[in-house]
Amino acid sequence: MIEFGTENIVCGKFPPYIISCKELIGEGEPLNTLVIEIGVENGDEYRITFESYMLHLTRNESYTFWDEYEVRKGQYFIKFEKSRMLDMLDTLIIHTEDHSWPGVGKHFGIYACDHVIDVISANDPVIEKIE
Repeated sequence: MIEFGTENIVCGKFPPYIISCKELIGEGEPLNTLVIEIGVENGDEYRITFESYMLHLTRNESYTFWDEYEVRKGQYFIKFEKSRMLDMLDTLIIHTEDHSWPGVGKHFGIYACDHVIDVISANDPVIEKIE
């Protein structure tokens, strides 16, 4: 199973690939839900759901660099303890002074073939294998 902040041996030798990235909007859907579907080397596919996400950013991995300032755990599915995006969060989103709304942001990264997706969410993602 895939888990943010771990080595994720299930991915194999290569980073996962992005199948889709979409926001769920409509009746019965929680507000601000982001769903990312990925595939891994052995053909398995996973759905990663972020409810109550605050921000997401997709970057072309060719233009990214490794920032020694940031503290991260994991391989391919990264959980940040310290990042420039978290540092800038107060200037990027509206929130209450005590962060009771929309919550304290947690930074997650998906390092995939060709893309890096950063997500800041108040909640941990739900990860499900697609059968």
